[in-house]
Amino acid sequence: MLNIDTMYWNTTQEYVVKRQEGIRNENFAFLYKRTLFIGVNTVTNSNVEETTERVEDNIDWFLENIDAYSTNADIIFVMGYGRLLATEIEPFYNVLTNTTSSEEWSDKLFVYARRASDTGIEYDIGGNTNLAELKVGNEWPILDVRVRTKGKDAPVVEYRNVVEDEEDRRIFN
Repeated sequence: MLNIDTMYWNTTQEYVVKRQEGIRNENFAFLYKRTLFIGVNTVTNSNVEETTERVEDNIDWFLENIDAYSTNADIIFVMGYGRLLATEIEPFYNVLTNTTSSEEWSDKLFVYARRASDTGIEYDIGGNTNLAELKVGNEWPILDVRVRTKGKDAPVVEYRNVVEDEEDRRIFN
């Protein structure tokens, strides 16, 4: 996700994309209309030490950004790649679930979005009613997600998969 903001959308004056400079330049964060987007590199490696270091960097980045935007964000949308319940990234999962269950963040919706072989959304991850996992099929990156926070069935996360047509243009299903 190193160049996701320059490859898939136009730069804008409405928000500033921050990077975890010098540590994990692929990790990013920005606040847009009270939704905090945080991108973390959650892939695992055969080198356990490298994976452990990456997970620790991701935890630091996540905590740094939710602390920075705590009063300005109602929704925290975390984009990863790895399976949230993978053993290798369990420390990140623990921090995420502990944060969502804390009194300070209990009224916020957290969505962890990742690439998967299938698509769908699961709510109440780790027993937390405000944590959902969005699984997106082979279409990546995630380009069209809507989170409805009000109404009878709220919260509801809606998304459309992105596919490439014969002319290599991005279109939505």
